[in-house]
Amino acid sequence: MTAPTEEQVRPTAGSHFVESERRPSRRWMIVFSTLLTVTLVAGAVLAYVGVETVRTSRAGKSVSTVSDPTQPGFEAFLEPTPTLLLIHASGTRLISVAVLALNSGDDGGSILVVPPDTRLDSSAGADSLGGLAAFLQSPTAMVTGLRSLIGIGVSEVIVVDDARWAELVAPVAPLTIQNPDTVGEFPAGPLTLEADQVGPYLDARAEGESELARPFRQQLFFEAWADAVAASSAAAPVPGEVESGIGRFMRGVANGPRQVATLPVVESIVDSQFGELPRLDVDAEGAQELIASLVPFPTSATPGGRVRVRLLDGEGDPEHVLRVAPLVVPAGTEIVVVGNADAFDYETTEIRYHHPTLKSAAEDIRDALGTGRVIDDPRQTDAFDVTIVLGTDV
Repeated sequence: MTAPTEEQVRPTAGSHFVESERRPSRRWMIVFSTLLTVTLVAGAVLAYVGVETVRTSRAGKSVSTVSDPTQPGFEAFLEPTPTLLLIHASGTRLISVAVLALNSGDDGGSILVVPPDTRLDSSAGADSLGGLAAFLQSPTAMVTGLRSLIGIGVSEVIVVDDARWAELVAPVAPLTIQNPDTVGEFPAGPLTLEADQVGPYLDARAEGESELARPFRQQLFFEAWADAVAASSAAAPVPGEVESGIGRFMRGVANGPRQVATLPVVESIVDSQFGELPRLDVDAEGAQELIASLVPFPTSATPGGRVRVRLLDGEGDPEHVLRVAPLVVPAGTEIVVVGNADAFDYETTEIRYHHPTLKSAAEDIRDALGTGRVIDDPRQTDAFDVTIVLGTDV
C-alpha cells in the first residue's frame, strides 16, 4: 500500500468540509497537554531503555536482518562464558583461589585452581597474588592481578572464610578424598572430610613440602565437592542463590560434564635476601591452552586486552564455529559475534582486519589456525576488530 500523496489528503474546493466552530474547553486543553507531556517523557524513557538493552545485550541477539540461523548472513552477539572468582581468605591472607566457569545452559563447566603464590609481573606492585592481597590489605585487591595473570575477565567475585566453607559444604558433607600426603591433622589415604574441616584442610601445609602440594589438595577437594553435589538428592545441595553466586555456579558445574584443573606453573628456587626461596611462574603456553578449553568464550581482562573477533562459518556447517573457536581464543582473542558468512562456498579461510594496527593480530590468528589468508578490510566497526570467515581448509 503506497503512502497517500499530498493531493489525496488535502480537501478540495468541492469537498463537503466544514470547520467546526466549537472549540475545546480550557480544562480539556490542560488535561490533553498533561497527557501529551507524560506520553512524550515515557516514550523517551522507553526508547533509551530499548537502545541500552540492545547495546549491552549479548544474549544471542541477532545483529543482522537474517533471522534464520541456518541461512547465509545470519549473525548474533555471543554470550560470554559465565565466570566466578572464588577467594578463600583469612583476613588478608589468601588460602585458595579458584575460577569457576559454566557451559551453555549451566550444563556442566570447569574449575581452575590458581596457586596464591603464583608470581605476578613487576607492574603489579607485588611479587604474587597473595603478596598483592596482603600489600593492599584486601583479598579482593588481587582481582586485577589475577585477570592479568590468566588473561581473562571474571563476572563475579566472592570471598569466603572457614565458617562460610562449612555452610556451603554442609548439605553434601562428609566428602571422601584420597589424600596424597599426611598434612597437619589429616592422614594420607582415604579421608572423610566433615564440613567444618574444609577450611583447615584447604589451608593445611606440611613443612618442607612443594609449593604445588597444597594447590593439588585443593583441586582434589573441588573434584570431591562437585561429585557430591552431582550425586546429592537434596533440594539445595549448595546454599545460596540459584541465579547467581556460588549456588548457581556449583550447581551448574555439577550438572553436566566438568573439568577441574590447576593453573600450569613452573616451580623453581631463587636466591633472595632471605636466602633460597621457592617461586611459581606461570607456564604461559600451557596456561593459554588450558584456559581456552575451560573458558571457551572469555571476556578481556582489561579493555582492549583481547582482539574482538567476529567468527563466521563460510562452509554451511552448523558446528564449524564451535569447533574452531578453541583454536582462535588462545591467540589472544575475544569472540563477540558469531554467525554465517554471506555465502557457504568459501574454500580458503579469510582473516580480515579492520584497522592497520591489527595486521599483526590477524597474522597471529592465521598462525593459530594453521591456514588462511590475511586481508586488509578498511570497513571499521565499533563492535569487533577482526572478521574470520571459515572456509573448508579449517
